[in-house]
Amino acid sequence: MGQLNRRKGVLVTTAGIVLISPDSLILRLVGGDPFTLLFARCGLACLTLIVLSLVLNRVKGIKQLYQLTRAEWFIAVMFALSTTLFVFAVMNTTVANTFVICSVGPLFGAILSRFFLGELVATRTWVAAFIIIIGLTIIFSGSLKSGGLAGDCAALLGAIGMSAIFVVIRKHPEISMLPALAWSCVVVAIMAFPKAQLSLLTTNDWGLLLLLGLFILPVAQALMTLGPRYITAPEVSLIQRIEVLLAPLWVWLVLGEVPSKSTLQGGILILVTLVGLAAWAMREEKRVAVT
Repeated sequence: MGQLNRRKGVLVTTAGIVLISPDSLILRLVGGDPFTLLFARCGLACLTLIVLSLVLNRVKGIKQLYQLTRAEWFIAVMFALSTTLFVFAVMNTTVANTFVICSVGPLFGAILSRFFLGELVATRTWVAAFIIIIGLTIIFSGSLKSGGLAGDCAALLGAIGMSAIFVVIRKHPEISMLPALAWSCVVVAIMAFPKAQLSLLTTNDWGLLLLLGLFILPVAQALMTLGPRYITAPEVSLIQRIEVLLAPLWVWLVLGEVPSKSTLQGGILILVTLVGLAAWAMREEKRVAVT
């Protein structure tokens, strides 16, 4: 039964990551200003997330939607800010830069847990953080020449925001993520609405945004929140690295956007470090389970 649950967790998490990977490609195809994209993207997604929360949690889901705790409201607001920064990053730097920089969020979260939760941070995590800082420096130095520095900074701030969410979840593992994610989309839609220019969207734009908002985003988020119920955090972190490879791949295949030399150098350094850290953590958990 344990092995079956593990396979289910791997399958569900992988499906969620693969499903959400074309997100940035769709944003690029639609184009336009970030406020319009944010309003349409999140306004549509919140509807499906609410329905999914009710379907998956039934009666309990109704209470969760209207009785969010302070921790859940914090997650909703931080996720809203991180989402806004992510969209800004996608539209102002390369997709490869955005995803490589955002991928360091869990590592930042582990370090923040040391200061806010008093958790011990392994030496290997500090070493990984140092290596990742080198990788980020390489990527940012390339953006100084290409003009994508603002987008890189937005991606980094978004990663820090996601790391804060990680810390709260560590402290409150009982939190139900779907209601918090639904309200985060509501917050983004309200913030973006005054400057959204929906009249500029074409029929094709609306078709892509409906696909993204009503299906891709909410279903992917639901799958990714189910995954950790069956597999460990290091395994989830390892699977999430797939998106860092897939998202730039789709943009390259469709739009011909090629990552710069500095992005490849810094990105490989960061990805190898993160994968190695997750693999080490998985080995440690298995060793502890055996003993």
